[in-house]
Amino acid sequence: MLHEDLPTGLRASAVFQKVKNGLGAETHSRIHWWRFAMLQETELADSALHQAKRADIVFLAMHSDRNLPTDVRNWLLKWLGTKDYKRCVLVVSLDSSAQDFLESNSTFNFLREITASLEVDLLLHLGLTPLIVRDGGNLKLGVM
Repeated sequence: MLHEDLPTGLRASAVFQKVKNGLGAETHSRIHWWRFAMLQETELADSALHQAKRADIVFLAMHSDRNLPTDVRNWLLKWLGTKDYKRCVLVVSLDSSAQDFLESNSTFNFLREITASLEVDLLLHLGLTPLIVRDGGNLKLGVM
């Protein structure tokens, strides 16, 4: 689960839970969480790469259609270039507000291009992102 920040991670987690619940009680899964900033550190990026090579589903959760950070883009290229061609799914989760800009979405188009010839199914998820508000010392969730 690659995510931009806590709200995008929460959105991706909610989607993953719905998919898991739909598959039934016998489904076993393990989620590894990687915030985009963690991929700036070589050791962490290598660990994430090792885990992603064995994954059936990789989530990429972002806020909008802006370009991927260089570290994330390079990590994705490395992952796709070193895959053992085990069929997998790459889910791109964006804010629902990005729907109007999908044709010009440089991130989604980039991912579509680099996965087209691989055994990677690219899926798009558009959803509401939880809004985290600090109320005194407490965190509260809402929806953007």
